[in-house]
Amino acid sequence: MPPQPPNPPQQGQPGPSSALKFTVQGSVLTSNLVPPTLTIDGYPASAATGSTVIPIQPGQHHLEVYSQWLRRYGQAALDVQVPPNAMVEVFYAPPLHQFTTGELGFTPQQRKGIGCFVSLIVVLVVFVIVVVLLAVLGS
Repeated sequence: MPPQPPNPPQQGQPGPSSALKFTVQGSVLTSNLVPPTLTIDGYPASAATGSTVIPIQPGQHHLEVYSQWLRRYGQAALDVQVPPNAMVEVFYAPPLHQFTTGELGFTPQQRKGIGCFVSLIVVLVVFVIVVVLLAVLGS
């Protein structure tokens, strides 16, 4: 059975008149091969790399988002007030590694984990250089 949309309309009520534009920053290559999981008021909602427009009822909503690969990481939450007949834009920046949280806000967000990511790349480059030098000097 497919998941229900956030705040499904009750019998006799009109459908959503507003929208939430959810943007996952980065691309599949620079962000995450697995799309993040988004819930709105506890209901699952579709989220993919790039922008997704989600019809939603006006009012106060609680967004939670995270990524998962071996473990849950990149958690972020935000309360959003959606006016009638309007679109609210929200940006999610997943972290560069899975040992920190993500960022969620109304403007493009900075991605966490750059220091750890750069350190890992430097260590790998130094390791390769040492192995190549040992191979050259050993022959």
